[in-house]
Amino acid sequence: MLSDDEISINPSHSRLLQLLAAGARETLQRYAITFWLLSANPSINRSSLEKESRTMAQRLSVLHGINAPEFFDKAVFSTLVLTLRDEGYISDTGDAEPEETLKVYQMLANLITSDVRLTIESAAQDEA
Repeated sequence: MLSDDEISINPSHSRLLQLLAAGARETLQRYAITFWLLSANPSINRSSLEKESRTMAQRLSVLHGINAPEFFDKAVFSTLVLTLRDEGYISDTGDAEPEETLKVYQMLANLITSDVRLTIESAAQDEA
């Protein structure tokens, strides 16, 4: 609610907002994983990007207590990577624009928690 230039939370709606935020949070985390990997390795092929994204999502779910099997579901990452291809971010053989993918990652990084962001970035460096 907004009154007299002050924002206050309506308790009757807070649970609904938390549920909506939880769904968006996991989606943003998956996108961040994929865009971080893509910006770190612009020549990665589509298949490897899907596999590495899933692997990192599994690691993230263990470290951060994300108890949703769909968080690292193969079909979810396959659809994401195919959409990236269709939108011109990548090709099947891997020729992404690192500057563009890094810009998208940086936008996503601002929307996820710092502990998750650090896990994503350090996990990718560990695998490099």
